[in-house]
Amino acid sequence: MTLRLRLSLLLSVLLLVGLGLFGGLAYLLFIRQQQAQLEDLLQRDLQRLKLLTQEVEVGARLVGGNQGALVVQMVSAAGQVVLPFGAGEALPLATEPTSVSLGGRHLLVASVPWNSPGGATLGTIRVGLALDEALLVRQELLRALLLSGAIIALLALLLGLGLLQRALDPLASLATQARAVDPVRPRLASYQGPDDEVASVAHALNTALEGIRSRQEAERAALAEIAHELAAPLTLVAAHLARLLAQRPDDVGVGAAHDAAVELLYTSQDLLTLARGELELALNWEIVDLAAVMERVAREYPGVTVAVAATAPVVGDVQRLTQLVRNLVRNAVQATGDAAAVAMRLAAAAETVRLAVVDRGPGIAERDLPRLFERFYSGGQGAGVGLHVAQQIALQHQGRIEVVSELGRGSTFTLILPTLESQLEPG
Repeated sequence: MTLRLRLSLLLSVLLLVGLGLFGGLAYLLFIRQQQAQLEDLLQRDLQRLKLLTQEVEVGARLVGGNQGALVVQMVSAAGQVVLPFGAGEALPLATEPTSVSLGGRHLLVASVPWNSPGGATLGTIRVGLALDEALLVRQELLRALLLSGAIIALLALLLGLGLLQRALDPLASLATQARAVDPVRPRLASYQGPDDEVASVAHALNTALEGIRSRQEAERAALAEIAHELAAPLTLVAAHLARLLAQRPDDVGVGAAHDAAVELLYTSQDLLTLARGELELALNWEIVDLAAVMERVAREYPGVTVAVAATAPVVGDVQRLTQLVRNLVRNAVQATGDAAAVAMRLAAAAETVRLAVVDRGPGIAERDLPRLFERFYSGGQGAGVGLHVAQQIALQHQGRIEVVSELGRGSTFTLILPTLESQLEPG
């Protein structure tokens, strides 16, 4: 569940709880105030009737203007209704105002002693005030509160979600930039928002990214220095070994030393490629014949076979593509230990060209396959830069490298590039 959804749900719950508490409190206060007014009215009617029975006044009305809502009874000491006004059934005896249901009506009843003018107790004066109208008012108020609460909740929720969206936009933008950070070329995140906790997160992220960039620059400088220090003597060693091998072609030791020097020289070139950031530079685009590239690399590794099913030119940088193919072949030769166990195959389809490097080596463990093209991941063999450089070059050419491997039976690395025709097609 996303932060936006969690906050939206929390806002909705808090809003509904707040409105519910406010509406419930308002309804209870109204009922309490209404009940107090009804009880006060009932007590006044009781006191008026009590005075009338003690001080007889000719023409005085026992029941006031609210006759329809008022029930008045004079009940003898024996419990018989002597003077009923509004109901024949005796009202219950209640010294304090009490709500009762009588004859299908809801009444608020109370009573006081019925004394004669001489002071003798004759019974009780009982009064009941009808609550039907009051209950109807309560129902109307409850409906009004529910309707207005729903409208207010909807409007407040829409406004709150809008404000929440606006408040979370800087965080969402920061998260998007963080997900898009390229570990190889990290760029600082831009933040436009208030100076709050999100601004602190943006500052911390940029501090970390700046540290990564500084570390990468230091690594590149170190790699460049190491590769440069290696390249010069390796070139010299490889040249001397090449001349010595030409003089002694059957000397296995000299041949192995020459091959090792050449491999180290290629590795130093890959390190220089990474250190100088050459994979980030623009390509020297031209029409490239991959079959010619394969033949050139095969001559560097005698024994590697080449099979071209169909030629198809591609657009690319011939030096970079040669480096790519060489790295794939070099990786296969290192895996097999025998160039004769490596083959290159070229095939073309309608929109893609597929250059496969097949070896009959030990294969690659399944756990290593997802990490083959990671920088400096070797899987226990090599420096871990050749395949990384190869994949990056393929990506520069809008292509990719796919791997299929089976333990004990070998591996196939396939370079897939768009054909020249597919790149020239409009759209």
